[in-house]
Amino acid sequence: MELSEEMRYRLCYLTLRLALDHKLERDWGKTDCSGVLEFLDLMSGSHLAQEQSNTPDAERKYVSQQPKLEDFLDAEFGEEVLAVVTRAVTELV
Repeated sequence: MELSEEMRYRLCYLTLRLALDHKLERDWGKTDCSGVLEFLDLMSGSHLAQEQSNTPDAERKYVSQQPKLEDFLDAEFGEEVLAVVTRAVTELV
């Protein structure tokens, strides 16, 4: 599949989002994830780091975006690209 430069950047962005999602889901509550949350906020324009810092420890939760990201990757790039991304993310994290 030949991708335009914009589509390659989009693919990299979504792959990184998926990798960060896997990391947060795996490490949530075990290690400090504030740096990852701040980076994710910077990348996606969200406010997760601030919301979590204002929430008591017992109530802090992370809601995985994996199904949503994978559906988007599949719709935009197809099953073959999704399979490559999934394999890469698994190897990274």
